[in-house]
Amino acid sequence: MTKTNDQICATIDHRFAHQLFVANKDKDNALCVIVENAKEAKLLKNELNLYLDATKVDYFPENEILPYDHFSVPESIVKERFKILNSIDNNKIIISTVKNLFEVYPKIDFFKSRKNFNLGNKLSIESFEAILKSLNYLKVNKIDSLNQYSLRGGIVDVYSPIYSNPLRIEIFDDAIESIRLFDVDTQLSIQKITEFNISKGSISSLDESGLKVFKDAWREYFQDYDERDCEIFQKLNNKEITEGSEIYHPLFFQSKSNFFELFSDYKFIINKELSSSIKSYSRFIQQRFNDENIDIKRPLIKPDEMFIKSSFIENKVNEMPLFCDSLSEYSDFKYKDFDDFSRAEVFNNLKEKRIILMTSITSEYEIILKKYLPDINEINFRHEAKLGLNIMLNPIIRPLINVKNAEYIAHREYFLNINIEASDEHIETNKYIEKDIMFKTGDLVVHEEYGLGRYDGLEIVTTNEIPNEYIKIIYSGNESLYVPLRSVELITKFHKTDIQTNINYDSLSSNKWLNNKNKAAKRAYDHAAEILDIESRRQASTSSVLKIDDESFEEFNKDFPYIETPDQVEAISSIKKDISLIKPMNRVLCGDVGFGKTEVAMRSAYISIHSNKQVIILCPSTVLSDQHYESFLKRYKNFPVNIKLLNRHSGSKNKTSIVSSFNNNEIDILIGTHALFTSRIDFSNVGLLIVDEEHKFGIKQKDLIKSRQENIHILYLSATPIPRTMNFIFSGLKEFSFLHSPPVNRISIKSFLKIHTNQLIKEAITREISRGGQCFIVQNDISKIENLKNEINKLLPEITIGIAHGQLNKTDISKVMTGFDIGEVDVLICTTIVEMGLDIPNANTIVIIDAQNFGLSQLHQLRGRVGRSSSQGYCYFLIPTPDLSKIAKERLDSIIRLSALGSGFFIAQEDLEIRGGGEMLGDKQSGHINTVGINLYLSMLKSALNKFKSNNEKELIRTEVNFYDSSYISDTYLPSALERLKIYKSINSAENLEELNKVKANLEDRCGSIPEETLNLINNAEIGLLINSRGIKKVSSNENKTSLLMSPNIKKYVFDNILTLITNEPNIYSINKDNRFIIDMIEPVPANRRRIISKLLNDII
Repeated sequence: MTKTNDQICATIDHRFAHQLFVANKDKDNALCVIVENAKEAKLLKNELNLYLDATKVDYFPENEILPYDHFSVPESIVKERFKILNSIDNNKIIISTVKNLFEVYPKIDFFKSRKNFNLGNKLSIESFEAILKSLNYLKVNKIDSLNQYSLRGGIVDVYSPIYSNPLRIEIFDDAIESIRLFDVDTQLSIQKITEFNISKGSISSLDESGLKVFKDAWREYFQDYDERDCEIFQKLNNKEITEGSEIYHPLFFQSKSNFFELFSDYKFIINKELSSSIKSYSRFIQQRFNDENIDIKRPLIKPDEMFIKSSFIENKVNEMPLFCDSLSEYSDFKYKDFDDFSRAEVFNNLKEKRIILMTSITSEYEIILKKYLPDINEINFRHEAKLGLNIMLNPIIRPLINVKNAEYIAHREYFLNINIEASDEHIETNKYIEKDIMFKTGDLVVHEEYGLGRYDGLEIVTTNEIPNEYIKIIYSGNESLYVPLRSVELITKFHKTDIQTNINYDSLSSNKWLNNKNKAAKRAYDHAAEILDIESRRQASTSSVLKIDDESFEEFNKDFPYIETPDQVEAISSIKKDISLIKPMNRVLCGDVGFGKTEVAMRSAYISIHSNKQVIILCPSTVLSDQHYESFLKRYKNFPVNIKLLNRHSGSKNKTSIVSSFNNNEIDILIGTHALFTSRIDFSNVGLLIVDEEHKFGIKQKDLIKSRQENIHILYLSATPIPRTMNFIFSGLKEFSFLHSPPVNRISIKSFLKIHTNQLIKEAITREISRGGQCFIVQNDISKIENLKNEINKLLPEITIGIAHGQLNKTDISKVMTGFDIGEVDVLICTTIVEMGLDIPNANTIVIIDAQNFGLSQLHQLRGRVGRSSSQGYCYFLIPTPDLSKIAKERLDSIIRLSALGSGFFIAQEDLEIRGGGEMLGDKQSGHINTVGINLYLSMLKSALNKFKSNNEKELIRTEVNFYDSSYISDTYLPSALERLKIYKSINSAENLEELNKVKANLEDRCGSIPEETLNLINNAEIGLLINSRGIKKVSSNENKTSLLMSPNIKKYVFDNILTLITNEPNIYSINKDNRFIIDMIEPVPANRRRIISKLLNDII
């Protein structure tokens, strides 16, 4: 391989990848290819994987942060880098970028795994913990990110960067008994392995020796600065990993290295001159230093000491050979798009050529296949290709015409500006939302019997020498109430609303709480009656029965290019069942933006069309109706379905024609805004009405919908349902489906609340543009948009900026949106016109100006515009000052806190709690809700509804089981009080033995062998399940006697069995005057009593 002046290494096709393969296929060369940027690197990786085994090619990823950034490297990047540096192979190609050459790294030994362990190895908990501490792992109660470990009895959880999932090691008798990988979200084991390695946990060494190196180096370098003023220094000193700590990474390394040394065993090559890219990035580093070096509380290391010098890099790169052999065997790819290629003369004489058509989308694969059948071969790998036409699914690559081999390769998506991702690059499992049903110390809570107080944690209390754990609640006058954990379901979180300024705790010695609770219960009872009256009227109406045969439905479903999430499958199944009944469906489909609500709606619509019934899709905005129109056209393109759009852009003449066609049943699906209901549309043949983003419609518009919805199945789509819809969901007036499983490889969006500065906007844009992405900037004041554009142009003159708002005409909006969609526009400054419907996978940063002026649901919808691919999304909520109104602060706090995937439904709940109950249930109920708390009120409402529906039959009784022994989860078995509280809740809320056994298995998986006191707790719950609904309220058992308290509605057969026992053995069994079934039995060991009583109960029940 030599460098020649007359050779040009083209990047419009993938001849470079092919030549690398040809030159190295029979050699054991370790090559490191340096390319210009991440996009080029990912493309090259995909292209090499076409010719080489995936294990032979790796992309060493960029860190995805800016020089002197305030953010940290994403965990997925850290894991990938550690994995590559732990598997350096002399028969592998590594691809990297110019940016990576500037980084300062620790020596290669730092990344290498230090310890290897196998099943059966001798290892004590103490020695293993010492190893983990020496390797810079942080001890936590529950692992949720890299560089952490936790201890629970004989189980050690470790999250090492060289594994895709954390490790769970079970140690018994100072030996490794089990090694498992587990899911960080569910905390459950997923795979058994026989050995594991441990490497350093992160770049920042926060053990004592590592911290000393850092602190000494920091103090030496920043002699003129006070470490007490530096927040990052203080957090690191407290062993806390903090965002942006990378600005001090070189200070952790006693011995430094560079990229060339890390891969010193590799031969470096390039495919084009990189001198200008090196100089450009060097200038960028200096510019970033100048921009950021303004805060004495965040002093910066100078560029030449923070990064590798550009002169050194240039010298190294100049020594690299320019790989461009045998370019004459290729022909330039001159076709403007995929269809142009398929129409070209290259398709003549197919017997003499090998043509491979590619796509990464299943539905496109089927279209191409049908077009050329039977003259096309389906293949899985390139080497399987035959002479003639071939087709295969493959990640995006550039085309190639190999004249020498008569091989023609073209990938459809390459021409569509689709975001490029490496084919097998690992993106860690997403962390989706877990609803915080628990409470933390200091939270306001309501106990059903005693009222409002403050949760003060869990506490062990010893009574009669028997220790047990209790919930401690502080009431008025600093009185304490200790609640047994078996009664945890009596306690709910109390959310203070914006209309409640002062909160007074209830008194344990007053009747005030009891009076308030009774009033609320009476109102809940009346409310339940109103709900059931509405329900009965709805039940009396009839609708069309919509059905489809399995074969036709499967044909439509196959055209979906992605794998459905389990929630989508369940929602579709529920909707199919609903619309097959004569009763009108009234279902809410809740799911975050991008979670697949539209696909569920499309399948529902197809069922209606197949039943010869029309579909109306109602959208709150013109932009969203346009977006849905395009989406439905694309999804239905292979099916004979007539779809039309009716909105303000349609024109009066066209509107008349569309309405006429719809009324004549010539249109299958009509998409539009609320103007549909002011038009003379005939609803008589409408089988399904789909209302998207229902929270965007006003009262008058909803009244119009209601006036037309009789006898029509209705599906509401929403990411954040409004309070009244929440009421209908909670009360059962609307059916409910929830899409909470995120799409594959989706990552939760990083959200930040910041004071508005031009520098911050510049930084956000630069970070996104530098990784090949695009940005939204939301400015809802149209009068300020032009000035904002001018300011950004001054800051970043090289980028392209577009503007979109409702006052522009259709042509201008369409032009800028198209430009943004295909990547011609880097930054889109817009109003909330983009709040719904836009899907730009390459736009992964959004800046929302004056965030304090938006509602909570609006902020969530806007945030959902980004992070819709496997790339990390960023959202900046900018405010002019920290001095905001109370409700604005609460909303912004909520939106930052609830940033996990799938949080839309819980944001709606939070919004409800912030606003108060009036918006949900009206003024009549709001006072009662604010008195007893929304959670308890809803519980009362549900109870009242159950009583009505069961002809006023008494509700299920609460059971209590007590054997007067220790029955709790010790903090040595499960250290986290919050996690123990969750387990208590799971045990007590288990509805059957299967659920209880699942809790038990999960607990054993996470924490190891279950101790006696915790088994007692579980066994008590098992007895509680046995007696629940049979009319036995309480089991009390001491060493001399056991009693079963019977309720008046005890099951007759149970009572008969008890009477039989008394008749047969009156000296042992009896019933006392308090309606207790007494068992005289002397047994001092509680476990034995529990076993005997459990058997007895099984016999009589």
